[in-house]
Amino acid sequence: MTLHVAIIGGGASGTLTAAHLLQRRVNPQRLRITIVEARQDVGCGVAYSTDQACHLLNTRVHNMSAFPDDPTHFSRWLEGQGFGPGRDMDFVPRKTYGRYLADLLGPAAEGGLVPRLQILDQECVALRVHDHGVEVGLADGSVLPAHFAILATGICRDDQKASGLEDPWSRPSDADPASPVVLVGTGLTMVDMVLSLLNAGQSAPIYAISRRGLLPQPHRPTKPLKLSTADIPVGSSAGYLLQWLRTTIRAHEAAGGDWRDVMDGLRPHTQLLWRHLPPDSRQRFLRHGSSLWETHRHRMPPSSAARMEEARAAGLLRIVKGHFQGAERHVSGTSVTYRPSGEKSLARLEGAYAIDCRGFRRLSLPTPNRLLQSLVDQGLGRLDPLSLGLDFDQNDALIDRDGRSARRIFGVGPITRATHFEITAVPDIRVQAACLAERLIGTPGLSATHTA
Repeated sequence: MTLHVAIIGGGASGTLTAAHLLQRRVNPQRLRITIVEARQDVGCGVAYSTDQACHLLNTRVHNMSAFPDDPTHFSRWLEGQGFGPGRDMDFVPRKTYGRYLADLLGPAAEGGLVPRLQILDQECVALRVHDHGVEVGLADGSVLPAHFAILATGICRDDQKASGLEDPWSRPSDADPASPVVLVGTGLTMVDMVLSLLNAGQSAPIYAISRRGLLPQPHRPTKPLKLSTADIPVGSSAGYLLQWLRTTIRAHEAAGGDWRDVMDGLRPHTQLLWRHLPPDSRQRFLRHGSSLWETHRHRMPPSSAARMEEARAAGLLRIVKGHFQGAERHVSGTSVTYRPSGEKSLARLEGAYAIDCRGFRRLSLPTPNRLLQSLVDQGLGRLDPLSLGLDFDQNDALIDRDGRSARRIFGVGPITRATHFEITAVPDIRVQAACLAERLIGTPGLSATHTA
């Protein structure tokens, strides 16, 4: 009698979910996990596969443990890797965190014996549900039977080539540093790209364009404000919530605090706020308030902020406010067309190439991801009304086209953004992974239905 869980995706979300399943107190012979991941570097995913030391974690070490009930787990691992003590306030390279995630699944991970874990170097293209399990359809035509499937596919990215923009993680390696570069988007991905260009000796201007021209705020030492649910206007409109947030920040700053204290104190409640935000307010927030929220909620390390400011002061980094219209490759480079903020006429930026740094974008059908499209085509899944992603219920079960929650298919990480909104950072994903692992291991009647 063995429970078999198939995890679709081997990035941070899938790895954390597997780690939490392995951590549960269950006989190793009663649990089998298969991670289906076409990439070879399981544990890293897009976020942590970078090999550049200048790409740092955007969250402090002491908040990056894989296990919420063991907050020093990552710190202890760092010390074991030769990092000196006292680095809990530091921002280590993301490639280091990728190694940490990979080690969670290795024989040397804490916890002793590792239950049976298989990693399939395959792409999952379809799921089929039966009364007693689910079939995982693979790109080579084979089928993997399991009792449960967990979607941990991360953010579905569009085809960059069709838009004339380069993928940020596979930019041209033979680029001339004396030629201008255009970055579309001014969030954390843009910060990474600027740092990479600077390290490569970029001497020509770097143009970064976004609608409001807002950059991520830098981290500072904080003391999160203690907020209870009763303190927060849950269920109010986005406008009233924003007014409350501004009033709270002003009062806290008047008392000598920092606005970051309020934002960090609000963090444990953001998923609840999103869940109870009226549908029309969700739409207005995404259209008018999300960029401001992102720049204050998702911050950059102080050292990265200092380098960005130096580049701006030297005229190397130039922020452009405007609405991106499109990009076109030509023999000598790439032309980016945009509409400057407050103007009706269009303008152009010329660069050797242009990189898409916009991060998450809404999905549209047909989606470029074969698995997600298959789920929609079969009626096993549906896009949420705002096209943030697939619909999941509060227990992270996939919702089908008729509004019913699946018994065999679940989601974890950014794929569940439509339900939770704030679910792209490790501190949020690890809690979700822990809860999902507990539900699967503790499913009533599990031993009766889980046959090999």
